[in-house]
Amino acid sequence: MSASQGSLMHGVKRLCLMMAAAGVLCFLFTLLWGFEWRNVWGFLIGTAYACGCMLWLASASEAAVASADTAKAKRIMRGCYAARMSVLTLLCAAAFLTGFMSPVGIIVPQLFPRIVLAAAHFAGRDLFRQDSKDNETTGRDC
Repeated sequence: MSASQGSLMHGVKRLCLMMAAAGVLCFLFTLLWGFEWRNVWGFLIGTAYACGCMLWLASASEAAVASADTAKAKRIMRGCYAARMSVLTLLCAAAFLTGFMSPVGIIVPQLFPRIVLAAAHFAGRDLFRQDSKDNETTGRDC
């Protein structure tokens, strides 16, 4: 694994922690309308799936970049996208049909990556930048 691949996964893990905090905040916001278990399950499953998607996307991106064949790289990325959207569709269908979990709790966390990245940008933070200690050991000046 190269240094850039390690920093990508490190940044995605940081992103997932912030997304988990956003999921908790959204669930707490739903308490204004009263407690329902389906909201707990919806936000829990939705946030876990959003984090899983980000990790899966990072892994697929690394594989696509490592591929020497452009056509293979495109297949990797298109396959990742199709699989992620198919699973999201199935989760939403299950939420609507069973009532076990909130469909809003599934869909809203899919927006967390953009919200967290925008908030980090405005706060002047770069989630994917390695710490200065890491920069000294690799000799890079990120």
